[in-house]
Amino acid sequence: MSDSASPLDPGAAPARDVAALLAARGLGGLERAGRDAAGRAEWPALAVLPQMALARGRLHEATGAARRTLAALVAGAAQAEGPVLWLVPRWRAGGLCPQGLARFMPDPGALITVGCPTAVDILWAMEEALRAGCVALVVAEIAETPDLRQVRRLHRAATEGCARAAQTGVGPLGLVCAQDHAESRVAGVESRWALHPLPPVPEAMAQAPRWRLERQLARGLPPRDWVVDLPDRGRAVARDAALA
Repeated sequence: MSDSASPLDPGAAPARDVAALLAARGLGGLERAGRDAAGRAEWPALAVLPQMALARGRLHEATGAARRTLAALVAGAAQAEGPVLWLVPRWRAGGLCPQGLARFMPDPGALITVGCPTAVDILWAMEEALRAGCVALVVAEIAETPDLRQVRRLHRAATEGCARAAQTGVGPLGLVCAQDHAESRVAGVESRWALHPLPPVPEAMAQAPRWRLERQLARGLPPRDWVVDLPDRGRAVARDAALA
């Protein structure tokens, strides 16, 4: 995946139009009946890999040198369940390459990208989209690290989105990754995962890309890492790093 290729949507809408953009695609907020905010626990986690599951109604972080690749893997898993919104800083060069994304998600053309004019707009758009309960995942490339108050607002918005999502069948979750910093640490996230590129195995004919997936933070689980392989065809496979 190239960070310097043209974005999927060169005319990406400003963040203040995110609600109108979702409504125009038939993805407006839906009221949920018969379940309050505590209903988050009833949604199964998003299974990105057998070793990596992300709780709904919460905010997670992707970090490491290959954090965009990790975000694309998460987006690919979420696309099977509903729309995915990807927020990017509009003032920065580079974008998402659809040819590169095709390795990680079934339909890169269905990815909704929004260019946000300021760092505050990125968090605002993420909060509004999570609260609407109409997308499976919101990925935000953040230009500034949110403080604990902002992280709590995003958690609350995602929980409210789950409480509105009965008619869509999609319990939303959020994923943040730093635009400029490979080793970011956002305080207060539900889980933090890092992806680091590995050199290919010399004897492997296909020279398939490899990464080290690191679980740095997860509620009730210890830190751990795996080696992730991505075959030319098929989904990524993770193996215990000690056995790789």
